[in-house]
This record gives sequence, C-alpha cells and structure tokens, in this order.
Amino acid sequence: MRSTTVSLLAGSVVLSLALAGCSSSDGGGSKASSRTRTVTDAGGTEVKVPDKPKRVVPLHYSATQPVLDLGFKPVGQGAFEKGIIPKDQAAEIEKIPVVARQEPKLEDIAALEPDLILAPNVYDEETLKALRDIAPVYTFTLRGGDRARWTQRTEEVAEALGVPEKADKLQAAFAKRQKGIAKKYGKVIKGKTVGVIGSYEENNFYAWGEKNMQGSLMVPLGFTWSRQESKIVKGQKEPEATLSNEKLASAVSDADVLFLDSNLRGQVNAFMKTVQKTSLYKQLPAVKNDHVYVGGKNTVAGYTDAHYTLDRVEDALKDLQAE
Repeated sequence: MRSTTVSLLAGSVVLSLALAGCSSSDGGGSKASSRTRTVTDAGGTEVKVPDKPKRVVPLHYSATQPVLDLGFKPVGQGAFEKGIIPKDQAAEIEKIPVVARQEPKLEDIAALEPDLILAPNVYDEETLKALRDIAPVYTFTLRGGDRARWTQRTEEVAEALGVPEKADKLQAAFAKRQKGIAKKYGKVIKGKTVGVIGSYEENNFYAWGEKNMQGSLMVPLGFTWSRQESKIVKGQKEPEATLSNEKLASAVSDADVLFLDSNLRGQVNAFMKTVQKTSLYKQLPAVKNDHVYVGGKNTVAGYTDAHYTLDRVEDALKDLQAE
C-alpha cells in the first residue's frame, strides 16, 4: 500500500468554521430561547426542541461530526476513537466532555444543562425516558436500512438544530466536488472497478456493497463498483458483511483499485494490518498491481469524513494518471 500525504481540504475547513467561533452552541452558560419548534425525529416521535439550541449534546460521533459540520460546537459528546478527527482540530474537540460510551452517563449529561440531546436510534425506551427527563431528545439514524444514506444524518441533525438550509449547502458543495473530480479524471476512472474493505476483528474482513456509504462517494465519480463485493453482501439487512479472510478473492478479486478503511491520519488499524500480511490478500490483483490506497473511514459520519475520502481518491487518481 502506498503512503499518502494527509490533506484535509474541504473537510478541515468545515470543522475550522465550526470551532472558530460559532456561537450557536458554545456553552459558557448560555440560556436556551423560550421559543420552541416541533420536529419529527428518526423514530417518528414529535419532539419540541428549542428554536435556537445553544447547549447541544450529541451522544454518538456520527452526530457530533454533523453538528460541527453545520457550524455548532457541542457542550458534550459521545466517545470517539483517536485519529478520526482532523489532526489540526483534535486538540480543541478533545476538550469537549465525553458523556456517553456504550451507554449515556446521565449525571454527567445533566450537569452540562443541555437544551437539546441528539441520541442514536439504538437506545431502549427506558434510556430515552431518562434522557428526556434532562432535556428534549431528538433520535437520529445510526442503524437500520437507511444508515447507508449518510447525508440523511446531517439532514436530521440540521432539522433538530433549525438550520436545514446549511445541510442543503453542504450537500450542494459536495456534489459539485464529485462532479469536478469525475470531469477532471474521467479518462483515468473510465473502465475502473473499485472495491472497499476494512477489518474490525481477527481473521475476518468487512465487505461493502455498492448501495452503502462508500458507494455513494465513489460511484458518482464514474467508478464501477465491484460486482463480486455487491453480490457477496446481497441479502444482508444492510449492504455490508463480516466475512472470513478466506473469502477475500471471491469478494474483491475483480477490483482494479482497492481502498482500505483508515482513520483521518491515513492509518489502517491492527486488524487490517494482519489481513495485509495474508497470502490471500497479497494475491489480489489490485494488490499485485500496487493499486491499493487508504480511503478514510468506511462509516461516514458527515461531510468532513466524506471530503477526506475524496481527498484520498484524488491522491489515488493522480497516482494512476502518472502511470
């Protein structure tokens, strides 16, 4: 796998704007507006939320990043892995208290005096009730059939925050960038089949079908998604699957270019490093042709993640163009 220089480009700019002084949710004892709006969350529940939330607490990173992308700074957040935040923003974001891991820390959340809590759609009703006793709770999509449409999570968070127009602007800018890459590198991309894999446990790898998050990033550029990879996850509730390493060849041997799950430092995890040492991996055509690249996070939290992946794809395309 070739090394790449990590550039954050548009994704970093998004977070920079959020941290540079957005007053919407910057803490400091700000009091919420008495005005409220009624919105319907991902679970179909009508929720009265502040018209202009000022003390927002997302309980999972898949909502924290959209909150930041939309120009808000949360007063609390869910746990996150090191390396998934842009390097130049990590120190600032790490100062925000972590108030949820597997389960939310109710006392810690209450101490922050939030006026809006963003909860993933994985909590039971008892947990949600306890959270609602603290502040209004908007449930967003983390799991389920719609999770592949990662833009939906930003749309949901934007609705809860009362800034849907900002989500529209982020989407328009991202789509424009995709079209620009497709035009600039059209001749390089034409006829190329792409596959994406990760690994999150011993002796297994993770395969992603075309209808998942990474597919929404790369297919619009003009790539053909690995038919083998889409076929091997067919029938799954979500178009993705954990598979034995023995199935590597049957999953992505048709891929001309292979992207690996990584953090936002261009680093793969220990499980992926182990996969890379196997003879089955080394025999993949993309590996033998030295067409393997880091691709950023396979699970896209928001536009910062998505832009980082496009950064890495552009690095790969420049490399392929030079051949």
